[in-house]
Amino acid sequence: MARVVLAWVALFWLTAMVGGLQVTVPDKKKVAMLFQPTVLRCHFSTSSHQPAVVQWKFKSYCQDRMGESLGMSTTRIQSLSKRNLEWDPYLDCLDSRRTVRVVASKQGSTVTLGDFYRGREITIVHDADLQIGKLLWGDSGLYYCIITTPDDLEGKNEDSVELLVLE
Repeated sequence: MARVVLAWVALFWLTAMVGGLQVTVPDKKKVAMLFQPTVLRCHFSTSSHQPAVVQWKFKSYCQDRMGESLGMSTTRIQSLSKRNLEWDPYLDCLDSRRTVRVVASKQGSTVTLGDFYRGREITIVHDADLQIGKLLWGDSGLYYCIITTPDDLEGKNEDSVELLVLE
């Protein structure tokens, strides 16, 4: 009898895992050229039959990434990074210490740009990919793909990609 109960519990657990919202960004880091177009990919699966709301958010680096690229990383940052290999001084900080803004949102076929991005060639294509027409210097940072469905609240509803814009 205990095996039957255990089998039902395992089956229920597996069903719950498969049925939840799952968001994935296939490329965790993307390097692109200044003034060139780019697409940040985002895939999601859901058991919901309601249309999903797609939102892309931008978060600036915690500190200037270009200094590291030019070999000007400080000794303090290097020692902190060596102590905690999971911690990234450029990506891991409180939102209050960096710029955070909505890039674009899509509900149904309607795409709405955030205030800072109005007038730029930016849209959400396919189900959830962010398409940027011409990259600018200030576009370097973290981009979060966030999916919201009214009746599928379990699972992972966001993932991120780092975009580094080079000359």
